Amino acid sequence: MTWFGWVTLGVMGLIGLYFGAQLIRDVVWNKKLTNFQKTLGDVVVKAPTLFWIKRSYGVVIAGLFMCATIFSGAFSIPLTLDERVLINAKPVSSEAKLRELLSSQQTGGFFNGWFRNTAIDSEMAPQEGAMDDYSGNETAKRDYIGTNNQVDGVEESDIVKTDGNMIYYASRYQNQIRIFTIENDGLATLEETLDLGNLYTDSMFLTDQYLIVIGYTYTMSPYKYDAAYDMIGWAYVSYTGSVVIYDRDTMDIVYDLQTDANFYQYRLINNALFLIGNKYMHNDELRPVFTQTIGEDQTTSFLDYDQIYYFDDVPAYGMTVFTGIDLDTFELNSKAFLGNVNQIYADTDSLYTTFSFTKTSGFVEGWLGYTTQTQIMKFNLNTEIATFEYIGHGLVDGYIENQYWMDEYDHYFRVVTSSWNPITNRLFVLSESASDDQLNIVGSITSGLGKINETVKSVRFNGNTAFVVTFEQTDPLYTIDLTNPTQPKIISAIEEPGYSTYLHVWNDEGNQLIGFGFTADSNGRVTGLKISAYDNTHTEPLETYQLNATDEEGVWSYSYSEASYNPKALMISPDHGIIAFPVMSWTSRQIGLYEYEYTYASQFLIFYIDFTNSEKIISDPIVIEHPESPYYFGIDRGVYISQDGASPFENVYTFSSLGMVSYNLLTGQVDQTITFELPEWYR
Repeated sequence: MTWFGWVTLGVMGLIGLYFGAQLIRDVVWNKKLTNFQKTLGDVVVKAPTLFWIKRSYGVVIAGLFMCATIFSGAFSIPLTLDERVLINAKPVSSEAKLRELLSSQQTGGFFNGWFRNTAIDSEMAPQEGAMDDYSGNETAKRDYIGTNNQVDGVEESDIVKTDGNMIYYASRYQNQIRIFTIENDGLATLEETLDLGNLYTDSMFLTDQYLIVIGYTYTMSPYKYDAAYDMIGWAYVSYTGSVVIYDRDTMDIVYDLQTDANFYQYRLINNALFLIGNKYMHNDELRPVFTQTIGEDQTTSFLDYDQIYYFDDVPAYGMTVFTGIDLDTFELNSKAFLGNVNQIYADTDSLYTTFSFTKTSGFVEGWLGYTTQTQIMKFNLNTEIATFEYIGHGLVDGYIENQYWMDEYDHYFRVVTSSWNPITNRLFVLSESASDDQLNIVGSITSGLGKINETVKSVRFNGNTAFVVTFEQTDPLYTIDLTNPTQPKIISAIEEPGYSTYLHVWNDEGNQLIGFGFTADSNGRVTGLKISAYDNTHTEPLETYQLNATDEEGVWSYSYSEASYNPKALMISPDHGIIAFPVMSWTSRQIGLYEYEYTYASQFLIFYIDFTNSEKIISDPIVIEHPESPYYFGIDRGVYISQDGASPFENVYTFSSLGMVSYNLLTGQVDQTITFELPEWYR
């Protein structure tokens, strides 16, 4: 109990003692009066019952107040977690409490609304590396462009990974990983096709020692047979999150984790693997379960209820499970919070999660109103032992579309949100409390970010500067000064038709950017892909390269790219002056009255970027083509690897479900084509 609670109880205790003493005195004097009347032979006059009831008021009221104070916990010492006072997060503590919380959600308890789950998986900022002393060629040095990571030092997963010597490719829908060795002449050798069995790969990580495969297995279970309707009903799918770690030298499995949370986001920092998963609580067992296999030893464990937390102001449609794995010891650490996760942001010290949800706000002029909010949670990361330390929680208005809308700099968390009804774009700056688990808004921009009806399309933070693109018919690219976190301000805007879905800062000064996105006509109708070069000291783009759709008589085609919604598909590096991405063209040709011919053509386009070339900043593309097909077999990724020394080469290796095509940038020709054997069901 707090000191205020003790003082309050002390005062009420004295009041109770006072009224109690008065009551005892009245009882004693009334007894003496009765005895005195008996000695005189007079009629004994008894005090009325109402008199005693009134005399008891003070004692009863004081006693009830003290009991209510104690049992309500109103003056209890606040709970703590990781040395912070918990004013937001509360431990579930028991199965009964967890079921009560879930029941209140299903019946419209403390929230009557639905959540917006916007999950667009995209990344920024490349990882580049150099490999020395390869394959006996002691003077050779390898260079490569790796996964398009958002933050330096924080590795993100992808379906293609390389260290400059080997390439690992997990083709979609095929439960297998193809492993290539890049020889001294730049040619690729397919060393092995790793069969993953019933593990469906989502993505991979690569370390010096391990290949880490993350995915899921699933089982379909029918609902119970309904005799009244003579039917079984629909089946439901049960997902199992999986982490399988292979030794790269032997390709033996050294660690296997199976859990009932469906992994959604992950980061690798130093030798610590952090995973965030969503657990949907439709099973009898509500606690997260972990089954670990190390060698021949298998153990199953459950997360305790006192390690599961909830928030009064956040809907608990599911459970978010935070798991850390120390890759040195395979020690596992976990916590869970009720609510979902849509996006995450991580640097080398902290991790933030967001959960956007919509709640009703009553009827306004006959219409049901609603508001969208986003919960933000912060965790400090210990990469030595792979643990999460919960720091705080906060709420902001609007939703967060992807991880690029967030950033931490100089201990301030900056985030851009957008909302509907009416459309409003905002920027918030948050700071953690020093004593409790509250994230406080310390600065904001709540107006002027976008014209009427324009929503946010892309965001990029760079130190004390933020770049925000909004769009309805034109593309304003706003530059925001965040030097004073409590007073952010818009300082300039660039406009052009269309909009960028991705922004990349190109120089150290931070004023030059490359934008990738869509062109649009005067009516705001998207007409094709584009690349734009910007300098935020200008009012217009420096240059734009457009890839337009074509519409000819009897033929209609359209080009799109996975990179427009997933920047991991971008191969990008300012150091190499390269931006490249896959493009899929879909062509429809009418060959009869009701008959059409469809063709998919997949290409990988490589552009050189040179801001010092005033005549042509964006080069014409180098085009790498994969075979046309009547089915979708698009290029998934491209990988750049170069080698200097006695045997120099500079190649781009492109991968699709059909095969691998490598292109020699030095000779301008295709070096090699490897055709993949497709599984029987795919053929």
